[in-house]
Amino acid sequence: MEETHTESKGSVALIILTIIVVLAAMKVCQSVMVPIVLAMFVYFLLGPLLDRMDHAHIPHFIGVVICFLLMIVIMGFSFWIVYQTVSMLVGVVPTYVDKVDALDKMLTSWLSKYVDIPTGSSFLSMMPIQWKSILMNGLTTVSSQAIGVVKVLVLVILYVLFLLLERPMFVPKLYMAFAGSSHGPMVAMMSQRISRQVSKYLQLKAVISFLTGLLFYLTAVVAGMDVPMLYGILAFVFNFIPSIGSIIVTVLTILMCIVQFAPVWSPVIFVGIMTLSIEMVLGNIIDPKLQGGQLNLSPVFILISLAIWGYIWGIVGMFIAVPLTCCCEILCANIKGLQPIAIILSGGTSVKRQSEQQKAMRKKAKKEQKAGESDASAMAQAEEEEAKGTQNSDVILPDSFANKDKKR
Repeated sequence: MEETHTESKGSVALIILTIIVVLAAMKVCQSVMVPIVLAMFVYFLLGPLLDRMDHAHIPHFIGVVICFLLMIVIMGFSFWIVYQTVSMLVGVVPTYVDKVDALDKMLTSWLSKYVDIPTGSSFLSMMPIQWKSILMNGLTTVSSQAIGVVKVLVLVILYVLFLLLERPMFVPKLYMAFAGSSHGPMVAMMSQRISRQVSKYLQLKAVISFLTGLLFYLTAVVAGMDVPMLYGILAFVFNFIPSIGSIIVTVLTILMCIVQFAPVWSPVIFVGIMTLSIEMVLGNIIDPKLQGGQLNLSPVFILISLAIWGYIWGIVGMFIAVPLTCCCEILCANIKGLQPIAIILSGGTSVKRQSEQQKAMRKKAKKEQKAGESDASAMAQAEEEEAKGTQNSDVILPDSFANKDKKR
């Protein structure tokens, strides 16, 4: 017994060490891995469209050309919008410097009634933040990194092209690679499950993000804010970062509205109400309802994954943290020694569902007992289901694995 316990401890330590080494290698190889991973997610987005064209008996090569051209058009249009927005932003920066100085004087005058502020000091000068240098450094960084972004996008486009061309042969190659192993069908189904789950998540997230960006843009236009396209772009981009992204873009939009309109507060109130309402409805009601808990990830571990992938790959890692964690969960669920990790990562929605079913069974059994029609086996079954409830979880598994688990 002691030897078995020692071996289990050793295997857990080995798994943890392997995970740390893999994550460290991914951080070191960031320049190589990021374009490949981004290309995989673009491939997941275009995959369903290519499948529909295949089902419509359109030649695969023509379907690939259509998807490739669609990707080029979307990227070109996005670049044009970003270029126009940055050009407009550069033009209004000097004006905003003066507006920030005026807002600083107003805040200093208001605070001097309640706090003793030294002569010659101001509200912003007392804060340990050099906002002017941060703004100028930020604009310089964006322009200096533009060439690097173009290089990454060129690599992504090339990777996506070859991934689309290789798509029909991917699953058959998996079957052939594992033809002599009993795990062949499971590996193939696991890859299909990852592709299906991630594709659906990215498609729904892209639609919700587009609606969020459009509504932020319209809100800025109605309020009369400068460069309204900027807030639409930021809302679209940051909506891909769960929880944190919506908070950042909402706070930033309201702060910029204060800088532009203070001391006139009616536009600020309008923008505050509209942005909070948009994020509340789309982010907390419509998005979860459309997703339907399909990724089944724990909210706590979503935030942890944001921190981990953000540390490994920066802002790009935060954008793709959720689908990457989903892939890790599916992989762990199908590797015997890593199944506990999949259970911990999961949201456990089936546990809640099973608990409700068990309560309904107990209530039914009690009613039957009171009516004199109770059955001892019914009560025993209810107790047995209750005992098993804590051992199950809603881990996303391929069908073959789930069926094996049911047979047991």
